[in-house]
Amino acid sequence: MSLLQSQAPGSLAARKKDPDLGHRIQVSIAWSASILLMASLAIYGASYYLLPIDERPYSPKHALLRPSGVIGLKLGILGTILFFIIFLYALRKVIPWLGRMGTARHWMDFHVVAGVSAPVIIAFHASFKFRGIAGVAFWIMVAVALSGVIGRYLYSLIPRSMTAAELSQNELQAGEQELAEALASQEIYSIDQLKKVLDVPSAVHIRSIGPVLALGEIAALDCKLPFQVAGLRRQVSSPGRVILSLGGLLTSSNTEVEHIVRLVRQKAALSRRMVFLSHTQRVFHLWHVIHRPFSYAFAVLAIVHIVVVIGLGFGGFGAR
Repeated sequence: MSLLQSQAPGSLAARKKDPDLGHRIQVSIAWSASILLMASLAIYGASYYLLPIDERPYSPKHALLRPSGVIGLKLGILGTILFFIIFLYALRKVIPWLGRMGTARHWMDFHVVAGVSAPVIIAFHASFKFRGIAGVAFWIMVAVALSGVIGRYLYSLIPRSMTAAELSQNELQAGEQELAEALASQEIYSIDQLKKVLDVPSAVHIRSIGPVLALGEIAALDCKLPFQVAGLRRQVSSPGRVILSLGGLLTSSNTEVEHIVRLVRQKAALSRRMVFLSHTQRVFHLWHVIHRPFSYAFAVLAIVHIVVVIGLGFGGFGAR
């Protein structure tokens, strides 16, 4: 099925149930639960975590929130569970039954949720005291999480089909041409209005800059896109609709405009990714070289810490 057919309002594909809807709901629930837990801990424990370390033992919350406390210890266990979830993404490539559960993109989404949540949960478990092997492991974990977020962004920049296989250059060009023809046939926006959103750097310019600058440039373009799309909505909306849509940042009630907006988003994203593809793939491969050693180093230190905690009965990341 073509890109345009999959976006056409009223088409058979549009009426079919989205096969990824269930997965997106699950990921949303996971993010919501993680954010709710961290917000609750921050609100409840603020009066304790903000105290100087030598005054914390006198707090009524010390028995609960210290690393070996009732809540602190459970947070350590939760952090350990998230740690194992993080490494399931790599294990799925060598364990057949794991590989059959969902697509690589599905695993990546939960990998990111666990990778971002784990350092924060561990920080609460440690009551924000980091020293010794546990402290080194924590900061390596933070580095892994940050590099993981960057990796997820790079992964999203490489165009893929629904089966996660990389699309060929011909497929990309065919999809871009189809979207360009669909936009040319609409009568709401002029070519000049659309050109401001769809304009991409030239291939000559991209070849003249290095991969790091190229990545920064495409990230800047992606950040600008929502505001450019909002500008398109404002151009054809009444003042009342502009206010209700927060200046065009939210969807409008005009189905024809929203259909064009979807095409513009697809066309802009596809064009940019085509231009930057070679640099993106190069940086993505380089990222693997950096991310994996950090991950393995964290795994070793975390296992050492867990063994010490279980064997000697220490109170987790940090002193009691």
